[in-house]
Amino acid sequence: MKTINFCRFLSVLVLNILLTILCVQAQHGPADLSIYWQTDAAYDGKNQLRYQLVLKNDGRKAFSLNEWDLFFNTMFPILDEQTEKYAIKDLKGNVFQITFSGQTLQPKDSLVISYTSKYIIPGVSMLPNGFYLLNNKDKKTFFGIEKVSYKMLQRSAEENRSYLAELYNKNKAFEKAESNILIFPTPKYLKESKGKYRIKHKITVQADTSLYPMVSREVSSIVSVEFTNGGSADLVLKQNPSLGAEAYHLTISENQISIEASQYAGFLYAIKSIKSLYSGVKHTSGEKVLPCVEVKDEPRYGYRGFMMDIARNFRDKSIVLKYLDLMADYKLNVLHFHFIEDEAWRIEIPGLPELTEVGARRSPLFHEGNALMPAYGSAADTQARYLTRADFIEILRYAQERNIQVVPEIETPGHARAAIKAMWARYNRFMRQGKPELAEQYLLHDPEDKSVYNTPQNYNDNVLNPALPSVYTFIEKVLDEFALMYKEAGVPFTKVSLGGDEVPRGVWEGSPKIKAFMEEQGMSSVHEVWTYYIDRINKICLKKGLQLAGWEEIGMVNKGKGMVVNPNMADKQNMQLDVWNNVIGGGQEDLVYRLANAGYPTVLISASNTYFDMMWDRSFDEPGLNWATYADLYHSYSLFPEDYFANIHTYYSGKKLDRSRISQLERINEKGRAHFLGIKGGVFAETLLKDENLDYLAFPRFYVLAERAWAQRKPYESEKTFDISKFDKDYASFIDRIGRVELQEIQDRMAFRLPKVGLKQEGKIVLFTAEYPGFDVYYTLDGSLPTQTSSKADKATGIRVERGQKLTIAVLDKNGRRGPVSTLDIE
Repeated sequence: MKTINFCRFLSVLVLNILLTILCVQAQHGPADLSIYWQTDAAYDGKNQLRYQLVLKNDGRKAFSLNEWDLFFNTMFPILDEQTEKYAIKDLKGNVFQITFSGQTLQPKDSLVISYTSKYIIPGVSMLPNGFYLLNNKDKKTFFGIEKVSYKMLQRSAEENRSYLAELYNKNKAFEKAESNILIFPTPKYLKESKGKYRIKHKITVQADTSLYPMVSREVSSIVSVEFTNGGSADLVLKQNPSLGAEAYHLTISENQISIEASQYAGFLYAIKSIKSLYSGVKHTSGEKVLPCVEVKDEPRYGYRGFMMDIARNFRDKSIVLKYLDLMADYKLNVLHFHFIEDEAWRIEIPGLPELTEVGARRSPLFHEGNALMPAYGSAADTQARYLTRADFIEILRYAQERNIQVVPEIETPGHARAAIKAMWARYNRFMRQGKPELAEQYLLHDPEDKSVYNTPQNYNDNVLNPALPSVYTFIEKVLDEFALMYKEAGVPFTKVSLGGDEVPRGVWEGSPKIKAFMEEQGMSSVHEVWTYYIDRINKICLKKGLQLAGWEEIGMVNKGKGMVVNPNMADKQNMQLDVWNNVIGGGQEDLVYRLANAGYPTVLISASNTYFDMMWDRSFDEPGLNWATYADLYHSYSLFPEDYFANIHTYYSGKKLDRSRISQLERINEKGRAHFLGIKGGVFAETLLKDENLDYLAFPRFYVLAERAWAQRKPYESEKTFDISKFDKDYASFIDRIGRVELQEIQDRMAFRLPKVGLKQEGKIVLFTAEYPGFDVYYTLDGSLPTQTSSKADKATGIRVERGQKLTIAVLDKNGRRGPVSTLDIE
């Protein structure tokens, strides 16, 4: 026993010594480095875009930088630079490397690294991130640097005062709602009558048995349900074959609720409308009531979509399911599922394990060929993140129950770097095994391709090679595996997106395989390879009973002077074009109308209005991107899908808005309206490092999408009839409903953007307004951030202030979550 106890003691002692050594190593190792970002002294925000990374040793021992290379991501390209102390190199794909020349950081010492960006950094999401160190000797040891801080760029005091006053005035103009929205999104016809329906503790429901699960799921959040086959029920669901697939009639009298619909979707949306009506009612004394109404409703568009990107930054199944619930609540019916990109492949495909083993993994050891390079802040995180088959099948079933079609996007031929690198790893594996046929079975690029090109995301190796038969073998394999998942889920597989966007100039021009292919096909230009590819993948889809969806470029052709509408594409009716490019000043403002007029089925996903990854405004602390626009709620709501030139001058400002040029652009005609399927919104995930970042960017702008997709076209949605006073009245009612009802309903499960506060000083009183109602405003006068223990602002009296104080003010929700902060130095 003594021997055993001594051995145990010795083991524990050795373990403790080892842990102590490891702790000491960690304490004095790269984990003690920190980085601080700031502008350089030469920075002027215009011509001199010099920034600094200050690398500091916070430890107690000297740190030899000479043994390490520093890597990081940044959204905008950085110029290569060589100095005596360091060299900066662009590795493509927004990955940058800094090497050091004999530098040693003493304890508490720092090294200032100055660099030049090609573009001005407008906000927090474009700051460099994802810092890690890689040992340049063994090429295997790496450490992430977690202590990173930034000096935020601020407006001048005068600019800030002007900005807050402008925001105050804008908010003030929409504080009063003249009409009350009872059901959201707005139904086609609603008539309110006298009386109320009083909801019992339990209601009886008469319906077809196939509707029982849906009714139970939807109604049980309000009241318990008991189904009955006869007698007088409280809620009656009747089939009416004369109604459209998603239409419904709803009648609420003092004694009964009656729903008529022809299909499952109509019954679902009728109940969603009942729940929406219930949410907007003030229930007193524990009594649950509904106003008596008659509703005749159907959607404006058959296609009402939301695009979710889980490729660039991963969101797991629970987030997807949460958003499917929200889509159903607001009557959206298509999830455009973007889970394949240059930076990751996020879906399990049996038989091609490399797609997730390599394509879903980012690592500092990407040079070994078994992972992709770190991207968008992933740094030293090496975990493979993806949806399993079982995950996707569950998502399909969940979506079907909510009348949502899931359209997977398999990015081709561009944005395919993850697939290319994964299949290259597969190629090398089988070549090592002496199996060249298997190696080449799914090869996606020509290894001898010397083409010179660069994509908007700074890649030069991300485009499939259409000359390779293995490319089409790969596409068919993936489509067949998707078909099996849909079959197992019991869900029809009828549509797939094969991407088609952002294939850059110069691609394929240096490929021997393409050259031989062009000679064989009698082609004189690589532009012909593009139309061949689109036609080929469309035929694959037709053979498999699928409609081909893709970005606008699949309906376009380059004849030597840039992409134009292709009027001669075969089987264009089997092609759905998702058109994003209506960026003002970009040259394609009328593209969606030209494509619809040419006979292509089109869906508008407006980069200028419903790309929810755009920044809310020009404030540096607002997350998101700005390449298309800045879009606050008014800007997004201003979208008129079929006539967005009618009011564009009221919400879009800047030099790019040339009214004389816009007057010459093509408008949609009646043929085009027949091919205009609907609209969608979406969030690309470059900036979504956390789940809550998605919520913040999507909501409340998501509600604009719901309203524009479902509610009928307003009389003023026309260049001939536009009336800004009527539009502004509708907007005031819209934000009243959103702030007072919709956001209140979701605040326990969504980290949506809370409204920003505008300020206007009048003597010793500061007046304030919020962008949308429903939330309390808190403030401090010492510059500290407001909390629920701070003073609550009173709109009736304003805030009394004294010269020299610093007013800091923000909205807080019921859980204490703080919205964007406004500050004002009191004069």
